[in-house]
Amino acid sequence: MIRLLTRLALASGFSLAISLRAETAASDAPLQSDPLTVEAPRLDADAAGTTSVRLDDIALPLTNSLGHLSGRVANLHINTGGAGSYGDLFAIRGLTNTPYFSDPSVTVYFDDIPLGSSFTYPTNLFGFGRATIHRGPQGTAFGRAGSGGVLVFSSTEPTSDASHGELRASIGNFDSYAFAVNARSTRSDSVDAAVSASFAARDGFITNTTLNQRVDDFESAAASARIRFRPTDTAELSFQLLGSRLRNGAQPLVPVGGPRYTVDRTAEGTTDIDFIALAAKAEFQTPIGRLTATTSYTDFELDPYSNQLVLPPSLDSISSLEQSGWNEEIRLISSPNTSFAWSVGVWLSKQETAGAINRSLTGLFPIEISSYNLDTETAALFGELTLLHTSPWTVTLGLRAERVKRDFDRREVVPAQSRYTSSRTFEALLPKLSATYALTDHTTASASVSLGSKPGGWSAYTAYPSLARFSAEETLAFEAGLDTDLARETVNLAVRAFYYDIDNYQIERSFTAADYLVVNAPRARSIGAEFEASWRPIPALTFAATLGVTEITLREFTDPFTGTSYNGNRAPYVPVYDANLSAVYRDPTGWFIGAEAAFAGKTYYDESEASVFAERSRVTLNARLGFDAPHWRVALFAENLSDENHYTLIIPGVGHAVPAAPRTYGLEAMLKW
Repeated sequence: MIRLLTRLALASGFSLAISLRAETAASDAPLQSDPLTVEAPRLDADAAGTTSVRLDDIALPLTNSLGHLSGRVANLHINTGGAGSYGDLFAIRGLTNTPYFSDPSVTVYFDDIPLGSSFTYPTNLFGFGRATIHRGPQGTAFGRAGSGGVLVFSSTEPTSDASHGELRASIGNFDSYAFAVNARSTRSDSVDAAVSASFAARDGFITNTTLNQRVDDFESAAASARIRFRPTDTAELSFQLLGSRLRNGAQPLVPVGGPRYTVDRTAEGTTDIDFIALAAKAEFQTPIGRLTATTSYTDFELDPYSNQLVLPPSLDSISSLEQSGWNEEIRLISSPNTSFAWSVGVWLSKQETAGAINRSLTGLFPIEISSYNLDTETAALFGELTLLHTSPWTVTLGLRAERVKRDFDRREVVPAQSRYTSSRTFEALLPKLSATYALTDHTTASASVSLGSKPGGWSAYTAYPSLARFSAEETLAFEAGLDTDLARETVNLAVRAFYYDIDNYQIERSFTAADYLVVNAPRARSIGAEFEASWRPIPALTFAATLGVTEITLREFTDPFTGTSYNGNRAPYVPVYDANLSAVYRDPTGWFIGAEAAFAGKTYYDESEASVFAERSRVTLNARLGFDAPHWRVALFAENLSDENHYTLIIPGVGHAVPAAPRTYGLEAMLKW
């Protein structure tokens, strides 16, 4: 009843705001090039839940990856599977990504390119200078919107003074080496361009003592490019390319409780991933606002992914996965300096996913041979209306109407010839109401209430067709925060609290060795808080600190295989807390030094809270030291200085886990122009 009343109240408020807007004449003033905002944010972390991170603050660009964001952003945690993004689990404020069979809670944009499932997320971030996380349901602001948030990676922008570029090379332990180039043209009134490319390789961390070979060798190549044309003062056309190629060894899986960096098995596998994405964007300044239309295409292919697990008995697994999608996102954003600021958008997407798996007992016979196809068509209309010039208040009303149609086809050869087909349609009406209040010129309070949704679907890797189907997840989110500047703006801080009431919480994991599926917990609740701060006592020295705490509780959940009730237990994949402390000193002479400590609280990987499938609290230390001259730079870097042993992912159904990388270190050199 509360959820229904909230939906009706917010929808009514949005309709009223639209009526008010109709009585206000539109302005012909020039349009902003940024998304709908009242003013540029003063903080890298604000009261509304947005945090922006420079990717080169601590970690060197050649080692930047999605996993490096864990701990740097409060309440964002990434459980990395070590096979590109295949199998990675993202958790933010207790909402998690189901990596294979449902939509992600945290969606990702690379500039103008929205990505589909989380297994398609590129892990190499070279060429992207900043990552911004927008927490909470974002259906009224983004075309591809996550119920937990949206993560946006932004390229380093060309400047109008001169062209810029850099050439990098690095070497390190485990015979690692990397090369990268990044070049940006001068930004002119008519055109600008940027291009980057990188290659990195290393020996594996894990040794197979039976075969006397490294298990998880790594080789990655990536490239990105963007060119923008401005044929007139009111038009801009841009074209973007993003691609990556991984040729790795087997996923670094080791038996839980055994040695972290050695295994004993008769065969090893491979992980081959190819990804490409294209986008074309047209932007026009019109008398009523800024109109943008972005067409994008993504194509992901994992073939093969193979490994051997010693359970016992030994199990060989070979699988493939492909996903391609077309997206269209159209936005119209009002001109600034009007009584009302507004934006409306249309999102259209068509996505095709195909997967296949062949599992067999080593040297004996297959136990599963199956394949599946999943076709998804999504259409959404979304928008926001912000009341301006009513200082100290700003109130924003938003609404998203979404329809998702899915067709599923699964074919099984072993253990029995069978076929299962089904079609479903999911519709959602997702309102949002947010308000900010300027307490002073340097302090802002924010609060919001919104609804988020993840469509349902089917799990393809279960021997029980009756368990394949899962329902849509719905989140009622209450959020509040405060940000401020202190000590003549040398101290910036943001504090927030949230309460999420969740229906049909989607849990995806391996429940048994043969069954990997999504199961709904009928009711769940996530409560937590965040603290993010920075302090610059002198221009050359910056301190930063983050802390996130999440209590995610399964208020109602029964194991589908054992019938055991886990009501009141903690949901998997979400650490009790995460924190980060960092310091960077850049001397005017060119010397610089940076260090960080990343903390993560205890993390369970199943709903029983079994200690064998839990990772204890831990801290990892990273550092770099170097000299930065006008045309070159050299630096020493080290990660996991304390050689902290822990798992980055545990798979309970097969009793295996992915160990974190041991201590790594190296030297990087760079030429600049």
